[in-house]
Amino acid sequence: MNKLIFLFLLLFVSCQSPRKKVEEEKGDYEASEAARIEVVAEGKLKIIHLSGTPYERGFQHGRILKDDIKIVTDSLLMDIERTTDEEPLTFIQRFLEETDYVSSIEEWTPDLLAEIEGIADGSGIPYDIIFMHQLGDEFFFSTKYLFAHKCSSIGINKRVDQPTIAGQNMDIPTYFHGHQTVMNIKDESGKELMVLTIPGHVGITGMNNASVSINCNILMQLNAQSKGLPVSAIVRGVLDKTSYTDAVNWVKTVEHASGQNYLIGGVNEVVSLESSANSVRVFKPFSQANFTYHTNYPLRNNAYSDWYLDALKDNGFTRSDAATFCQRMPSFKKRFNEKNRAFGIEEIKEVLSSKDHDGPDVLSNTYTYASVIYILSENPGFMIAPGKPHETEYTTLEFGNHFLHKH
Repeated sequence: MNKLIFLFLLLFVSCQSPRKKVEEEKGDYEASEAARIEVVAEGKLKIIHLSGTPYERGFQHGRILKDDIKIVTDSLLMDIERTTDEEPLTFIQRFLEETDYVSSIEEWTPDLLAEIEGIADGSGIPYDIIFMHQLGDEFFFSTKYLFAHKCSSIGINKRVDQPTIAGQNMDIPTYFHGHQTVMNIKDESGKELMVLTIPGHVGITGMNNASVSINCNILMQLNAQSKGLPVSAIVRGVLDKTSYTDAVNWVKTVEHASGQNYLIGGVNEVVSLESSANSVRVFKPFSQANFTYHTNYPLRNNAYSDWYLDALKDNGFTRSDAATFCQRMPSFKKRFNEKNRAFGIEEIKEVLSSKDHDGPDVLSNTYTYASVIYILSENPGFMIAPGKPHETEYTTLEFGNHFLHKH
């Protein structure tokens, strides 16, 4: 009898959920006075300064941006209902039951579970809604929309006269616009992050004070799966690394949930990693290129999903046709090529602000939430235009710690 009781207790302890463990750790925490908010760029950008444990940072985030989080998650629920024709909470429950992103987050980026829990508690929004909010790309893949595409990225390797630079236009649904937010996160080790986000979200692109950065471009054509690390966790996992090599190797090692190009930057160079559920491939514009760029069509990774190939066929398109769908790639190619390799911040600003034709598929477009440029040097810099860069000026945010100087 005693052995049976012992076995039951052992099974009970081993099967506790990550959320249960967070409940035990958080206690009666209230938001720290160290957390604060700034409003800059003529009121267009909020900066929230966060510190403490992962749960504490999440709670601070949720409490400070409580009203914004309610607005954006209500909009998300409306979008889910409009897209799926299903009651949104019912859809979320089913979606989370049919997928398993938690196991990979727990394995590779466990602190995020505590942070997400903190956001839910601080904002008063149910945990499942906040967790679903982190899965924008994974939800997008569930819709299987053939022409879905967004975001444009570019990076330049270090030169004698110039540091490594990475930049991106982050294009997301318009109902998130007007809530542009940067998280400034500090920990006791001296690590500091600047992360562009949506209120209630753990991050969509960013850099750290070790001059490691990440930019993201969805690749709907590639294989996805109902498990693995979601894009938001990849972003934060990369920004947890203090070296470019560690970040790149990590992206090549983890299990991916969604098709995505990750442009990873470091002190000396940048790389584009086209990632699917079962492969990661490097893209370079040409063999000796000292720069890279990307939009939303895979150029090296051919791990296409069956549904995508079927959708092309059903709509009368070939793979060659699909390569012409994106009208933003020519904007990069005509400016950055084998004949022209000497360019820097002003040229990146110019291309990210470009509208090279009258159609909607231009770099600075209706869906552009913000444009970021990362200076990846021993004195790192984070530049952001909170809105469409052809309409909005860039603002430079300062890091308080220069992590590289500590080595």
